[in-house]
Amino acid sequence: MKKFCALLLLVAMASVLAGCNNNNNKFAVVDGAKVFRESKPGQEAMAYLRTKSTELQAEAKAAQEKVQAKQTQENAAAFQEAVTKYQTTMGTEQQRVVGLLQDQFNKVLEKYRKDNKVDVILAKDVVLSYDEASDITNKVIEEINKTTIDLNAKPEAKPEAPAVGAPAAPAASAAPAAAPAPAAPAAKPAEAKKP
Repeated sequence: MKKFCALLLLVAMASVLAGCNNNNNKFAVVDGAKVFRESKPGQEAMAYLRTKSTELQAEAKAAQEKVQAKQTQENAAAFQEAVTKYQTTMGTEQQRVVGLLQDQFNKVLEKYRKDNKVDVILAKDVVLSYDEASDITNKVIEEINKTTIDLNAKPEAKPEAPAVGAPAAPAASAAPAAAPAPAAPAAKPAEAKKP
């Protein structure tokens, strides 16, 4: 599926390029995975997620030890609740933190593109061939390292547009979003891999 999407992207880019009569277009490539892995904000985000995971695993382990010491329905329910909390919270936190990083990455790329009069910046993993001079990954890492990301910030709520002719729902009556379902069946925390 990933190869198919990459192929569609290449076909779309080829169509765009074929329609360009101007040979002065400037292109650049960036390795997003390297930016997230090696940049200061990316490393801080990983450390934040590891800390959060360790805290939640400690809660689940304590609940597991209670079950092992005394198997009661109450202890088993507390253990299951701790495991579910771990899975749900970590899934939500990962999405939130990656979203914060992605937003900052996009802002840095757009600023770089405008400041350097680059027409198009492509993801390195979908480009078949390019001149190494077109790779701006290290420059993007330098720029993103100059920024800070508040990892405790809540994502901005994006208002949904009401359907045409439908009255806007008052904010107070909006139901809270449901937590995402756990991706995998509950496992004992001692056996679960650290994310």
